[in-house]
Amino acid sequence: MTAALDFAGPHSVPGAGVQLRDLAVHYGDRAVLHGLNLEINPGERIAVVGASGGGKTTLLRVLAGLTLPSAGQVRVSHTQASPRIRVMFQEDRLLPWLGALDNVTLGLPKAERHRGEDALRDVGLAGRERAYPHELSGGQRQRVALARALAHRPALLLLDEPFGALDALTRAGMHDLLEQLLGETGATTLLVTHDLDEALKLADRVLLLGGGGVAEDLQVTAGPRDRVSLEPLRQRLEERLH
Repeated sequence: MTAALDFAGPHSVPGAGVQLRDLAVHYGDRAVLHGLNLEINPGERIAVVGASGGGKTTLLRVLAGLTLPSAGQVRVSHTQASPRIRVMFQEDRLLPWLGALDNVTLGLPKAERHRGEDALRDVGLAGRERAYPHELSGGQRQRVALARALAHRPALLLLDEPFGALDALTRAGMHDLLEQLLGETGATTLLVTHDLDEALKLADRVLLLGGGGVAEDLQVTAGPRDRVSLEPLRQRLEERLH
């Protein structure tokens, strides 16, 4: 896996495909993932749920290149040789001595700095470019973190419970914002979450991890994402989790 690609256009990016074959990750004698097989099509939105310690974050870290697999194959394919991969964590991980815009554009070439301004505008923070993290609320800091991820035009966007620390109202607003912004990009997305409602609202497919692999792979039907229409899927996931 590699990272570093420049995307043309203000929003749309080509998504990466992901193929995992017999993936295994061991921590000492403990097999967190074992014999996991998964294929994600370019542009798909995947949510990963499961019990704590079931390998959700480990899977994300493997795709991010932060954890090396013990066995198996990991392939991130793209029309370009080096698709860009970005990760958004539960913690905003902003540098406290930099303003919002400088945090967003960190690592971008100077000629692409305008992407940061566009991204901050897209997340509703136009006019707060110079604000330092301590001057922003928790929800606003997560908006900056989201803007940072999107400004880099990722082919694969990895989200590790990015809204878990937010209050319910702010979290709902971030769900709506992310859903809107993902609709404007072609990025492939993988979201790790404990929140089944979040998974069903934001994903095309929901993967339930268990026994070291994918225990359930559910397609979320296109159409209204209200709680009533999604209740059968929610109940099925809850039954498998408990």
